Amino acid sequence: MQTDYIDFRPISELNGLHFVVKDYQRGYKWDEEQIRDLLNDINNHFHGKYCLQPIIVHLNNDGEVELIDGQQRITSIFLILHFLQAQSCFSISYQTREKTREFLEGRLHLLDEYTKWEIFTNENEGYNNVDIYYLFKVYQEIKKWFGENNADKDKFLTKLNHTTHVIWYDISQNNTDISPETIFLNLNAGKIPLTNSELIKALFILDIQKHNSNEIGKLKAFDLANDWDQIENQLQDDTFWSFICDNDYYKNLDTRIDLIIDLANDVTKIETEEERKTSYKKYDNLFQKNERLDWQAIKQTFNKIEEWYTDKELFHYIGFLIVTKYERLSSIVKLSKGHSKEDFKERLLTEIRHQLSKVKDIEGKKIQFHRIENLHYEKYRLACQNILLLLNIEDYLNRASDEKFPFNLYLDEKWSVEHINPQNPRGFQTIREVKEWLESYQEYFKENNNQAFIELANKIESLIEIFNKKRDLNAKFTDFRFEKDERAIYEEVIEKIGDELSLHEIGNLCLLDRNTNSKLGNRIFIEKRKEILEIYYKNSPRDEITFIPNATKDVFTKAFSKGEETITDKIFGLKDMENYKEHTKSQLNKYFPKDL
Repeated sequence: MQTDYIDFRPISELNGLHFVVKDYQRGYKWDEEQIRDLLNDINNHFHGKYCLQPIIVHLNNDGEVELIDGQQRITSIFLILHFLQAQSCFSISYQTREKTREFLEGRLHLLDEYTKWEIFTNENEGYNNVDIYYLFKVYQEIKKWFGENNADKDKFLTKLNHTTHVIWYDISQNNTDISPETIFLNLNAGKIPLTNSELIKALFILDIQKHNSNEIGKLKAFDLANDWDQIENQLQDDTFWSFICDNDYYKNLDTRIDLIIDLANDVTKIETEEERKTSYKKYDNLFQKNERLDWQAIKQTFNKIEEWYTDKELFHYIGFLIVTKYERLSSIVKLSKGHSKEDFKERLLTEIRHQLSKVKDIEGKKIQFHRIENLHYEKYRLACQNILLLLNIEDYLNRASDEKFPFNLYLDEKWSVEHINPQNPRGFQTIREVKEWLESYQEYFKENNNQAFIELANKIESLIEIFNKKRDLNAKFTDFRFEKDERAIYEEVIEKIGDELSLHEIGNLCLLDRNTNSKLGNRIFIEKRKEILEIYYKNSPRDEITFIPNATKDVFTKAFSKGEETITDKIFGLKDMENYKEHTKSQLNKYFPKDL
């Protein structure tokens, strides 16, 4: 960068300028932390000039100042000035999005009228885009900062206008033949690094301008920028995003279209920085060779995935394969190529069947560990979780409505497999908890017309009598001392309850987020039921909203049990478990054909 064309300009000298952010640029992306840093830096500077990073511009023939680098800082100063004096000494226009331009030029007063983004977007739907979201958040942070710091607005305005300077570099004065767009692509300055997709977008805009006349080029560039924006906005919908995103690298990017671009270019390896630039390097190489860039391939890839999202079966089949990590999205895209929608559905169903038919060699026997009859909490816990997930997905598939399983809520939590009836009382803290656990089973075994069950009920009763002799039922169970053979009876009862009710099999298992699971602990069925139904119907006193899967709710309401077979509400009995297990098997029957 030649220094001949660099000078230091106080913010006051930007008065009357009209800045333009061209459509090859990224949108506004500053966050709360960055605006606070700028406000603190200006406020805490007391001697001499305070200089911001360089602003690189190009003075166009129509008098507009094209911002090549520094648009994030200039836009942020524009917002601060608006807050301090209800207007800014300069104007700024974004060509990246028409609504952003319209908002900055005539609707900024709305930033003073709202404090909540949700309310703002509900009442101003036309201004719900990524640029305005960041503008809104930053402006609220500016108001918050001045309130928290009791800052004198007039003094701050003086310091901003006269002490704060920008390092100004005007490339239109250096007689270079290099266009502003090319300089933009070569820049590495600025606090917010450009994502690969933002660089690729710039290449596409430049490619259009290179191969078309001025007016046609502007129209085509506008169309591409508009399409790009629509795709990015759809990807910002977390319900849509969680359906397809299977890699943390993409989850952590500011822009989400990067995933679609990489899919369109068959990029599967993104472990290193070099691998992550694969798509950009491909387009840059084509651009340098003066070959056309294929925007339609990206658009068609997105349209295909959007079609999957709107199709109920495809949404659930693909979502299940991605969430369980049985398949990657890139593999599913390849699986779809050259096939009709119905053929593709069948191929997905075949893939799910294949995953669920995998075997483990146990003592010389090949066990299909996903099959309902083989599932066991202690042996195949992850398989249990995935089958329970599939059961809940199938519930949505069987509904007449367009409701979809909320993969975004599922991915927001860490999940675990919960015992409907507690496994055993060893995790209980007090004598009272153990006693109540035994009482919940006593009634069940006593009412069954089975001699072995009646004998077990009698032994449970003898243990309850032992505990009733203790004055302090709230005493620690670990301090309790059994007499003579009482310990042996206690251990026998625990083991028999577990054996008789098959507590580790799928009939006694459901899906719960780990947070709720840990709060429920080892409670008895009726207490778990009360807590889970309160959460499901949002009557819980807890503040957070927790996703309770439908099948889990149905288990605790005994929706799968027949009235005459459910003896007590205190436990989830043997018949309850059998009915639940049979329901699970019938719901998932299509995933386990007999010939597999």
